[in-house]
Amino acid sequence: MWKEGLEKLGEKVTLVNLWENIDFSNYDAVVIFAMGANIYKLVNNLSRINKNIVLAPIIDPDRSDKVYKFLFKYYGSTKLALSNHFHDMWTIKDKVKLWLVRSEQERHYVNYCLEIPQDRIAKVPLNYRVPNAGIIGKKEDFCLHVSRLDAPNKNVHRLIEASKRYGFKLKLAGHVFGEKERKDLLKLIGNSTNIEYLGELSEKRLLELYCSAKVFALPSLREGVGMAALEAAAYGCEIVLTNIGAPKEYYDGKAILVNPYSVDEIGKGIEKALNKGFSQPELKEFVESRYNPESICSLLNNCIKSHLK
Repeated sequence: MWKEGLEKLGEKVTLVNLWENIDFSNYDAVVIFAMGANIYKLVNNLSRINKNIVLAPIIDPDRSDKVYKFLFKYYGSTKLALSNHFHDMWTIKDKVKLWLVRSEQERHYVNYCLEIPQDRIAKVPLNYRVPNAGIIGKKEDFCLHVSRLDAPNKNVHRLIEASKRYGFKLKLAGHVFGEKERKDLLKLIGNSTNIEYLGELSEKRLLELYCSAKVFALPSLREGVGMAALEAAAYGCEIVLTNIGAPKEYYDGKAILVNPYSVDEIGKGIEKALNKGFSQPELKEFVESRYNPESICSLLNNCIKSHLK
């Protein structure tokens, strides 16, 4: 998405295949999206060729900032080959010129846990990737959820239980890992006629559901942004959202926040959104003005240029 947006602004962008022979010295900046293995070797090697390294660390925390700081700062030793991807980030942090974060929560973890000064951190939210919806027609009274449905952090089992308890229509779409996971999901749904499992969707069908669903629910236990919810908001859905972590930052009070560990809060939040509404169409207008690809990629371009002068 960022490649396409930057190219529309006249920049030349290459998606790198590290198996190819690439002259990294020719680039104004090298942007790395990483919070995993090999970051230590990658940044160390690249920094010898190009000093303008930009790192988007992708931190979706499931532990306190104090625990993360211990993991980053002390938990490992590259000399003894006892390191891990947390400590690897610490060892290369001074070789990164600019850190890109998606939220204020992520900014805090980079600033506090990695001890990166604020003037080396820039917040660039993610933009929605779907085409603008235009005028939305009449919505249907059902709640939509789209995700990797068997991922524990997506909290689908509590969403299903809330649908059973409160009786609202729920449509579940997305990928499951294998046949066992699919059967487990169907077992959770049981004989509930108000819950429908749709499986994986084409892009066209996904956009049709965004247009028709009155509510989109994302009661995740751990989430960095929640892109499907942002897309749904741009298509006029009321959003019922986890109160944990960074996703709520994107909505400026225009989403119904729920405790994702409470089936009743999830159910009552969705019931409220279906029966009374909450912030649409103001939310649609807010998301379209704040998180459209043109605005975000212009911000990204300006951040990189200003920090790498």
